[in-house]
Amino acid sequence: LVLGAAAGVGALTLGGSALVLNAPRRAKDPALLGETVPEGTRAVLERILEADATTRERLTRLRPQAVVPAATEVLDDVQSLLTRIDALVGSEQLQSLRASSGEVTMLEGMASRYVPELVDAASDTLGFLQTFEGSARQEALDNLGSIDRQLNVLAEGVEQIERDIVGGVSRSLEVHSEFLRTRFADQHLNPIIDV
Repeated sequence: LVLGAAAGVGALTLGGSALVLNAPRRAKDPALLGETVPEGTRAVLERILEADATTRERLTRLRPQAVVPAATEVLDDVQSLLTRIDALVGSEQLQSLRASSGEVTMLEGMASRYVPELVDAASDTLGFLQTFEGSARQEALDNLGSIDRQLNVLAEGVEQIERDIVGGVSRSLEVHSEFLRTRFADQHLNPIIDV
């Protein structure tokens, strides 16, 4: 009996060690940032990458709770959005902009505030899905749908930034914010996030 308990503790210890060794790294990926990025811009871009890494860690913890296809879709859409934001951060065109440019500021807002707030809402909703039945469960599913539509609006905002950067156009933060507000209104969404 003692031998069995010791073996169980050893297996748990090894399993815990494997989790620690395989845990996602939170370090910023310096390879994404070129050597010539201005220091102010570099600091903001590093904050974006750090925020995206933190959100990815949350997604990893939330995936086991995604027991319905709508939940998986939301988490996949968050992952896709983070990948696109990171790709923009890695582009020379974005790295050449001032830290105060509308594109850099909007991406920082998305990575640091908007996406995490939507992930918070999704996390709460996933918890409700595990305990609610009937109309309350349907309301939670409707909430997930709303969160996903809001993520899609943010993806449209990222797409606009991608097009602008490729086209050599830079817009103010207010123009980017107004684009998002208009898209939310066009889709009759009452966003969780404050743009």
